[in-house]
Amino acid sequence: MNDISHFQMARKALKKLYPSWLLFIDEVMDLIQPFWLGLQSKEHAHFIHLIGYGKRQKAKEIIIDLLELLDWQSDSIFLLQNWDLQSPSSFVQVVDFQESYRVFPKVVVTDFFSEFLDLVNGEAATCSYLPQFKNFLKERKELQLFDESHPSSDVRGSLIISFLDFFGDQDFIQTRLLLKFLWNNPIEGFNQLRKTFVPEEMQRMIEKEYVKQEELIFFSKDCPFHAQMAIDLQAVTSAIAVKGSELLGIPVSISFNAMDYFLAYVFYKKLIYSKLLQAGLDFFLPVFRQYPRMTGKVNIRPEKLELDFKGGWKFNLMLD
Repeated sequence: MNDISHFQMARKALKKLYPSWLLFIDEVMDLIQPFWLGLQSKEHAHFIHLIGYGKRQKAKEIIIDLLELLDWQSDSIFLLQNWDLQSPSSFVQVVDFQESYRVFPKVVVTDFFSEFLDLVNGEAATCSYLPQFKNFLKERKELQLFDESHPSSDVRGSLIISFLDFFGDQDFIQTRLLLKFLWNNPIEGFNQLRKTFVPEEMQRMIEKEYVKQEELIFFSKDCPFHAQMAIDLQAVTSAIAVKGSELLGIPVSISFNAMDYFLAYVFYKKLIYSKLLQAGLDFFLPVFRQYPRMTGKVNIRPEKLELDFKGGWKFNLMLD
């Protein structure tokens, strides 16, 4: 068993190196601690999946420093995408890795899982090794990508740290994906978002027990500006709906499409909450004032209105 004081010193040192990533560091160190103490099960492999809101290169940098602080670098292998068009594909690299390591190293760090999980999600009919890979994800005892004439690789007791690139590198796309998640899963703050966010692509994987939700870690700085903007837009949406209801004398709601349109308008202004709210009121209230003109020939008193945007503004009338 390793000395826990060394582990705690490594945690503190990593926080000094990356003072804007404290929440992530604590979460990943908490999952790694059983390995340091020798308490993890030796009967199967263990995973830590980094949901990559932060950039792939930053994840590599932090993990490398973490392994060096724990003196695990000699027991670790990195399997990472190489964007050189002449380089081998991720599958070829994994096959070479399996042939080279009949017993997995203590730690494997990879960003290949997004590609392989896409195959599992899509039930790729042409993928000959799909059943073996599913078995690897579910049983976590061996990796076998060939036929039975080739020996499998023993993965039991190993730690696999994977970077899952569901967000991409564009800040607008990242913010839009978070807003879409929050639309159906309202939360109060960034810490709660970190603990509850699950990409749509992962839902089915969790249901089928290929991935465990407790293995997912939201990889980001402690309070990214655009993540906070997505959270703030929840409150802005509610406040605008209240103002619209007061203006029209009818309960009003705002669709995701309408707020998504507003996001495109306001995104690059990088507004704090108070200014974001004012921008929202300036954006939406003139639309609400058009309601009498837009529905003048409709002789119906709805119980509720929904403001929507589909190539132009529209009001959806909701009746009992």
